Amino acid sequence: MTSFTVVTLVALAGTYLSLYRRLPNPFTLSLVVFCVALLLYALTSNPLAPAVLGFRPTPFGPFTFLPNLFAAVAVVVLLYQSQR
Repeated sequence: MTSFTVVTLVALAGTYLSLYRRLPNPFTLSLVVFCVALLLYALTSNPLAPAVLGFRPTPFGPFTFLPNLFAAVAVVVLLYQSQR
C-alpha cells in the first residue's frame, strides 16, 4: 500500500509542479510543498526505509520523528493557506 501511495504522490507532485510552472502563485506553490511533505512522510514511515538506508531498527532513530515532522509541515501549509 505504501508503494501505491508513493507513486500516486509522485504523480500528484508532478501535476502540481506543472501547474505551478504555468500559473505561478502562492497557492499552487503551497500545493507543491504540501504534496512533497506528504511524499516524504510516506517514504519515511515505511518500515523498510531504515533498513534500506542502513539504519538499525531502534526505537530512538531518526525514523521515529521524521514522519511526524513531515506531517507537521503538511499541516502547517494547510493552516497557512486557510489563514490567507
